[in-house]
Amino acid sequence: MPDREALETAKSQALRYLAYRDRSEKEINQYLGKKGHAPSIIQKTLQDLAKLNYINDQRFAMEWGRSRIEGKKFGKERVRHELSAKGVASHIIETTLESLYSSHSERDLAQACASKKLASLHGLEPKKKMRRLVQYLQRRGFSADIIYETTRLTGRQRDTPFGA
Repeated sequence: MPDREALETAKSQALRYLAYRDRSEKEINQYLGKKGHAPSIIQKTLQDLAKLNYINDQRFAMEWGRSRIEGKKFGKERVRHELSAKGVASHIIETTLESLYSSHSERDLAQACASKKLASLHGLEPKKKMRRLVQYLQRRGFSADIIYETTRLTGRQRDTPFGA
């Protein structure tokens, strides 16, 4: 049986850590590990917090994904990578992405990112502008298909001879 005092300390630290924003189970596990708690204390703390619904990876994934899409306009691949790095199970990630991107068009997000980025690329030669835009969209997590479509559309709208 884990030490009651150590358990209360771990729970208190975890709750303070959760007060800033929702966290994944893996994040809390790592945090408590860095604080020097024994694995048995960490496990018991995680179980208790999950029972109270303070830890819910599905809710965390949905909130994290929504903030990354609405705030930063990230593509599916970037959000998938970030959630995976935070220890969210792959089936939760896929369900979350399906749900989020059904209400947020990835093409529209890419187009918004491209328009904003192009404003900062004025004065560059077309090939350089195109290369930088593509690299920017890749870093934002958009697929090659969406990048291709977005740069084609952007080139037509601006009447810019990309790649010529």
